[in-house]
Amino acid sequence: MKKNKRTIANHRPYAYSVLVVLAIGLVVFLLKNATDNKQKDGVSPPPPASTQQTPINAPPSTTLPSTTTTTLPPVKDDEKSLANVSCQKASDDLILFAKELDKQPYIASYTDKEPSQHYLGRTLAKLLDTPPINNQETSDLLTVIKNTSHLFRVLGPKDLSLLKAILEHEQGSLEQRLASLYAWSTRGKECQDNPTLQIQLPLDKTYEYAAFFLNTLGGQSYLARRDPVIRVLIRYYCLLIVHQADRQGINSHHIDLPYHLKAITTEIASTNSLENQTLYLTTLETIKNEHQSTLPKGRP
Repeated sequence: MKKNKRTIANHRPYAYSVLVVLAIGLVVFLLKNATDNKQKDGVSPPPPASTQQTPINAPPSTTLPSTTTTTLPPVKDDEKSLANVSCQKASDDLILFAKELDKQPYIASYTDKEPSQHYLGRTLAKLLDTPPINNQETSDLLTVIKNTSHLFRVLGPKDLSLLKAILEHEQGSLEQRLASLYAWSTRGKECQDNPTLQIQLPLDKTYEYAAFFLNTLGGQSYLARRDPVIRVLIRYYCLLIVHQADRQGINSHHIDLPYHLKAITTEIASTNSLENQTLYLTTLETIKNEHQSTLPKGRP
């Protein structure tokens, strides 16, 4: 008797589904082991990274109040250009910030009475000397996991907790501090060799972290867990760093500047919690025009 073809079971889809289930189970197992190890150290694990390396845009949320007792006044009109901020002023602002941190009760448990400037300088050097993985991050799962936990692996729970505490407690002055830090970092060797401010921010090393936050699953996963205002400020200054690198011909990871310009401009324009929102948008528009003027005719 001839069999009806419709009654014959096809086992290929079943076999394929078994392989898929096994693959998913392996991924879950690896992720669980990685996050369980962090939970043992008292640090919350990062959420799973998305499968798309696109800017993360989130609506603004309520920000925490600043506990800093003394904050800088709003940026004046004649200072609203990074080109007008002198090395001395930027240095003075950062030194003042470090002195204010020394007065905060939450800092003492981390620094053991060591001046905040020295502690933070050493922490920053540790990060810059151990860059994340920016090339072929998604080539295998373990590389993605390493990048997702990069800051924890380099800094450890104590130093990472301190940085998170500073970001949360000092939001009231964060915009101005980041502006001073960026301005100071662009003033050249004579500014960064200031013996009073013992921090080094070479462009080739800061570029690695700018690429990490803008263009990798690990970096975007970290920013996704931050307050929206902190997230957009970090992304903004990362873009400025990439722009510097692009101008100097060291954009070695080929970060797509126009793509990130458009995404970050949209994000800043939709955020109502930025004191210097107009300045940021003007700066981004200037970078956009400068980049377009360097493109060959006919290229978008």
